[in-house]
Amino acid sequence: MSVEENKALVKRYWEGKWNERRPGILDELQTPDVAYHGPSCEMQGLDQYKELYNVYLTALHDTQLTVEDLIAEGDKVVSRVVVRCVNSGPLPDLPATGRPVVLTLFTIFRIVDGKIAEEWESYDELGFMQQLGMELKPKEAE
Repeated sequence: MSVEENKALVKRYWEGKWNERRPGILDELQTPDVAYHGPSCEMQGLDQYKELYNVYLTALHDTQLTVEDLIAEGDKVVSRVVVRCVNSGPLPDLPATGRPVVLTLFTIFRIVDGKIAEEWESYDELGFMQQLGMELKPKEAE
C-alpha cells in the first residue's frame, strides 16, 4: 500500500472506532494477531483488543474524535487525535463520574497487507484520571 493509502486506512479506523462507535471496524482493519503497546497495558491479539475496546465503548459516551495529524513513512503512520467524551459508565476500578474528558492520543501504527498489525500509543494517563476527579497523593509511609 502507498503512504497515502496507509494514512486513509488509519483515518477510517479512528472514525469508525470512535465517531461511529462501530466495533466491526476492528475486524475490518486489524490483523488477528494485532499487538498494542500502551502506557499501562500490553495486548496481543484481536480478542484481547476487542475486550478492552468494549470496556471503553461502554464507559465513554458522546465521543467525538478529531484527527489532527497523520504522518506516514513506509509501513508506519503516526497520528495525533483529540477525543472528547463523557465518562458515563464504569472503568476498571473506577466508577462512572459523568465528567467530560478531553484526551490527546499519539499513536504509531504499523500496517501489514492493508491492516493494522501493531500500535504504540501514548497519552496523558494522569491527566485523564484527574479529569475523572481522581487525585494523586503521596503513598503513605509503611
